[in-house]
Amino acid sequence: MKTDGYIIEKYNHMTNAYTCNRLAAEGQALGMDVMISGIHDTFVTADGVYNCGDLLRKRSFVINRCKWGRLRECVNALAERSYNSPEACTLYVNKYEQVKRLHSGSFRIPRYVLATPLIPLETLERLTGLPAVAKGTESSMGEEVFLIRERSDLQMLCSRFGIAREWLFEEFIAASSGRDLRLFSMRGEAVACMQRKSRGDFRANVALGAEVEPYDVTEVLRTAARDLYEETGLDCAGIDLLFGEDGYVFCEINVMPGIEGIEKATGINIAGAVMEMIRRDF
Repeated sequence: MKTDGYIIEKYNHMTNAYTCNRLAAEGQALGMDVMISGIHDTFVTADGVYNCGDLLRKRSFVINRCKWGRLRECVNALAERSYNSPEACTLYVNKYEQVKRLHSGSFRIPRYVLATPLIPLETLERLTGLPAVAKGTESSMGEEVFLIRERSDLQMLCSRFGIAREWLFEEFIAASSGRDLRLFSMRGEAVACMQRKSRGDFRANVALGAEVEPYDVTEVLRTAARDLYEETGLDCAGIDLLFGEDGYVFCEINVMPGIEGIEKATGINIAGAVMEMIRRDF
């Protein structure tokens, strides 16, 4: 039986979506029938799930590259198996759930507090220290990550995002300012790792222009991959770690990790490994 599947993305035609297109290409090379299914090109009626007006049929698998939504769940219902599962994606896309639930002897969790931007600066200083890092609980690519040094920074969050928005405030790891690690894990196996370095920004996201270089996968990093897989069940995960003074500090886990930077930094065919894993499952 031929293995076929959907890759759920924003649109059917994702010209600049490196990860999505690499997965589709590697799947096709392995003889799979892979269709990119854009959420914005999809609608659901009592008759079924439609994409660009065509009724979608059942397929072997779904690769989730979309964070939320009933449309995503409807497409997942057409598949025998999902990578990663919608339940795990929904839970672990939230950064607060990550720091609350995830632990490993290979890193420590930073001091944190979940609060609105109306939290008194004195309270924040006591709980996390200053400066603190404010993270949008479900943001990505460093878009909602800010340094909080004084009251005006909290006021900025209020004015830009409203007083009701909840933020994860964490201690600032000064030793890791402008650099971090991205470890790509596949079912608990540490497949590849890169170091990201930024020029003039405490954030080290590739989307914000950070440079990348390969980083050795040590036994400590292998332990982190195994531990987080056991806790999350995520088939594929991007694990971000900071450089603390006494070892690694947890930054976040990405349930839909991009692979462009790490493939180019390490030369490892991650897309091929992911699609081969899926083929073996069937």
